[in-house]
Amino acid sequence: MPTVKFSLNDEYFEKLEEMAKEEGITIQDYIRNRLFNVTTIFTPVEAVNRALKKYSSGETFTLPELYGDDWTIERGVAGVFGKQFFKFVETECSEKIKFDKMVNSGRRAQYKIV
Repeated sequence: MPTVKFSLNDEYFEKLEEMAKEEGITIQDYIRNRLFNVTTIFTPVEAVNRALKKYSSGETFTLPELYGDDWTIERGVAGVFGKQFFKFVETECSEKIKFDKMVNSGRRAQYKIV
C-alpha cells in the first residue's frame, strides 16, 4: 500500500488533530475523507448519536444491531470502525455509553447505555 507523507507546522497539526477528534476518527481517516470527499455514516460520533436516540438506559447493543440494515461495511473495515468506536466511547462519552462485554464468540463488542 502506498504511503503519502507531508509536513505541518505545530499550529496546523493541532488544528488537524482537533478536527479529526471532533468527528471521532483518526487523522488518517479524516484526511482521506476530506481529500476524496467521502461521507459515511460509520463514524463514532454518528454511532453514539444513533445509540442515544434508539436505546434507553440499561439497554445493550452491538454496532451491527445499532445500524440494522444500514450495516453494509466489510469485515476488516468493520473491525477498524469498532476499534475507533470503542476508543471514542472510552475517552469522550463514557458517562453515556459503556463497554459491556464481548459477544458472538468474542467477535463483537456489546455496549450498554448508562
